[in-house]
Amino acid sequence: MPVVVDIRLRPWGHQHRKMNANADKVDKARAEERKNKGLETEVYCKSLYWPERGAFFSLPINCMGLGSGTCSSCNTVKDHNEKYNFTVNSSKTSFVYKETEYSVLDYIYVSPHRFAIERVGHETFKGGRNVGLKAFAICQLLEIVVPKAPKQPDNSSNEVKVRRFYRPEDISDAKAYCSDIREVYYSEVTHTLLVEAIEGRCEVRKKSDLPSCDAPTIYEHMFFCECLYDPHKGSLKQLPPNIKLRFSAAKGASDSLRKNKGKCIKRENDLGAEKSKENCLATLDIFAGYGGLSEGLQQSGLSLSLSHTLTLTPPTR
Repeated sequence: MPVVVDIRLRPWGHQHRKMNANADKVDKARAEERKNKGLETEVYCKSLYWPERGAFFSLPINCMGLGSGTCSSCNTVKDHNEKYNFTVNSSKTSFVYKETEYSVLDYIYVSPHRFAIERVGHETFKGGRNVGLKAFAICQLLEIVVPKAPKQPDNSSNEVKVRRFYRPEDISDAKAYCSDIREVYYSEVTHTLLVEAIEGRCEVRKKSDLPSCDAPTIYEHMFFCECLYDPHKGSLKQLPPNIKLRFSAAKGASDSLRKNKGKCIKRENDLGAEKSKENCLATLDIFAGYGGLSEGLQQSGLSLSLSHTLTLTPPTR
């Protein structure tokens, strides 16, 4: 049965909140009155809800396709499906997924839920929305497993073989507490996963190959590895010299880093540090704790904490 939907525009902004709230009360009263009289329910639309952002937005009147024979939602779904298309090259050494190219031996993020939880019962969490959250697992792409069937490959049928890199928190709470958040451990453990488990790209290098971190920012998606972990024996030892950590095949910042490796990198990063410090907020943390908040703000590049350079002495009686 066709339904008539009334499109209602409403102004957006904090200055219109009271007016919109009063209009909502009038609509509710009108709907209740029509219900009591047994009249047909009025259907109207006055805002757009965006699940990915968890918020309401103004209606896109210009592209809603009201009576024009076109559907913007259909076009949006089509573009979304094309973005998630999986295409592999003829040599089966690289593929494109979610508009990102991946090659064999690249380092990737994988959803942590794709792996069995090996340390059940050892986690201790405080109450809050972060209970049970885990960081992405880091793996190295070893092989692209494409089915031999002649049908068009997609992310629900194609698989990849990966090598697992362990994070300190995968080993023990004590190891996670005293380790660098960028440190990972090489292993001989391999898994075969669906392509849809891939969440993005990252880099794994030797610690000596990392950019200078004197700046109050951390280079994202870049980790270092110096140890080999055996999950069966629970042993952790120095990475053997025969294991080489390969740089990403993608051209970009990593290539320029390799070409300019040495003193010039340090100078470039120092200049970047000075430039980023100019845009930072100067903050002073006088809380009697470990300074986790000020350290986090400084590492994010939002602020430059004076707590790292000042020592506050309590007054003497």
